[in-house]
Amino acid sequence: MNNSITHQGEMDLGLRSFMLGTYKYMIMAMAVSGVSAILIAKFVLLNEFGGLTPMGRTLTSPMVALGMTFGIIFGFGAVGRKLHTMNISTARMFLFGFAAVMGVWLSTIAAFKDPMISVRIFFMASAMFGGVSLLGYTTKKNLSGLATFASMAFIGVIVLMFANAFFFKAGGGSMFVLGLNAVGLLAVAAITAWETQALKRTYYGTVGDPELAEKYSVYGAASLLLSFINMFMMLMNLFGRD
Repeated sequence: MNNSITHQGEMDLGLRSFMLGTYKYMIMAMAVSGVSAILIAKFVLLNEFGGLTPMGRTLTSPMVALGMTFGIIFGFGAVGRKLHTMNISTARMFLFGFAAVMGVWLSTIAAFKDPMISVRIFFMASAMFGGVSLLGYTTKKNLSGLATFASMAFIGVIVLMFANAFFFKAGGGSMFVLGLNAVGLLAVAAITAWETQALKRTYYGTVGDPELAEKYSVYGAASLLLSFINMFMMLMNLFGRD
């Protein structure tokens, strides 16, 4: 019995270390995204008069956003399939390279906003992310079914957003666009809770293989970063108007 209690204690400590390591990687990647966003906005996106440069017009176009969306899907899929065989350095390169690319996306969202609005939305997103991630970590309920429904809803939101950008041209303050962002925000929150729960289960499958656990920690950080940035984007669209 004592051996069983000791083993459970070691598992709990290992899980705690794994999750803290994942959030540590996420915070570092978030910093890379922030620096990338600032540099892109200052030196690439905007001209000296605060307007868009030719490159800025390209980066803010719906076609580039569509290409980035497919690139993210392809990148996550490719890395996920190769994760068992790639080394830790390559996994980290993926995380920080992905974070830099997401900085480009962030720059197109926040570049034209008052910096204080962006800061306020950042703290809103951080509080929401922390809450739903804690829920995913502590709940005993299996969130897989909810995540499946939320993923379908989020895909639908993204499709409708691109349809609006290309065909409907509804303004950012229209009820249609605001409704899409509200649904998307709820979907991302549910996905984030499930991702956190899934990371716990992933850890239990890597016990005895510290290198594999580290790679899953890095990969999980990239996934959580994507959820956070999606959350930030939806909140910015809902509450970030001047």
